[in-house]
Amino acid sequence: MKSTILKSSLLALALATAVTSCAKKEGYTINGTIAGLDKGTVYLEYADEKGDKKIIDSAEVKEGAFTFNGKTGEPLFHTIKIKGQEYGAYFLLDNEDITIEAKKDSVFKAKVTGATQNGFYKSYYDNEFKKIQAIAGPIYKLSDSLTQSGKVKLTPEQQTMMDKKWKDLGAFADDLTDKFIRKNKDNLGGALVIEDRIVSYGTPEKVKEYYGILAPEIQKSFYGKKLKASIDLNEKTAIGVAAPEFSQTDVNGKVVKLSDYKGKYVLVDFWASWCGPCRKENPNVVVAYKTYHDKGFDVLGVSLDDKKNLWEKAIEKDGLTWTHVSDLKGWQNEAAVLYGVKMVPTNYLIGPDGKIVAKNLREAELQSKLKEIFSKS
Repeated sequence: MKSTILKSSLLALALATAVTSCAKKEGYTINGTIAGLDKGTVYLEYADEKGDKKIIDSAEVKEGAFTFNGKTGEPLFHTIKIKGQEYGAYFLLDNEDITIEAKKDSVFKAKVTGATQNGFYKSYYDNEFKKIQAIAGPIYKLSDSLTQSGKVKLTPEQQTMMDKKWKDLGAFADDLTDKFIRKNKDNLGGALVIEDRIVSYGTPEKVKEYYGILAPEIQKSFYGKKLKASIDLNEKTAIGVAAPEFSQTDVNGKVVKLSDYKGKYVLVDFWASWCGPCRKENPNVVVAYKTYHDKGFDVLGVSLDDKKNLWEKAIEKDGLTWTHVSDLKGWQNEAAVLYGVKMVPTNYLIGPDGKIVAKNLREAELQSKLKEIFSKS
């Protein structure tokens, strides 16, 4: 009997010890070293959902070392920066013992260990994404070589060859990303890669599909809720629904409303002077405007610039003769936020009834869609 009681007591003690050792840490400790910086100050910074950066803590560097202690409600991206530097070590901070090893002039390249969720997420860019880049790089170089950086038009044979290369690259990237998301559905790595790669470059249907396979606790996380918000927003800007109304001022300070275009087809074109792909697409939009404007087609340019002079110079240089508006808030442009714009160029073709007809029509697709519409009228 005593033996049974003793065994039970030992088992209970072992279980209690195991539970204690597996219990989640109450707070975080960050121990860091910065080679080349004997003394100074480092800051722990957090950017909220609007992108506003806030310094939440600071620590003195002594003999190249520093320490932060604190507590976070859930894993969230934070940045450790040296005073005066724009970029720093960006990582998912959780309640763990984390080590940061950095060099003074390249803190953004710091080695981060001990941050579990950060490790899951970073593994995509250390493995899958590098494989994609290894194939994509030569294809981009070949395209630039054949077109002389966009100055020469491809022959039909070259176009067919390049189309196949782009299609094969897309299939390869989609397959690797798909496998990563499914393998990491139980951690934040899966949710964050959906946000990075599918929300920006995939389809709304794929975002919804991948969100659905995430573990419930990941769906309830801060980044899971962001994904759900993207899905809900997309449904408000889906093909067939009424385009959300907005108004902004044009280059002369006059207020322009989307509803001013009711009764005609209008392409709401989100772009920016600093956006290379936007500037490359502009000649195509110019052709569409000149071809179909007299038939009832218009363009409303919405710029994500924050400097008016650069915005105006780009309009003039690219010969964009339609109306342009902006609140000069960059990525926080209120119309862009309303429409959930994650990348530029992004466009919406809106019909005479104010409903969204199509999204992201570029190159030949834009000309083809407009031809289809106006050949019927």
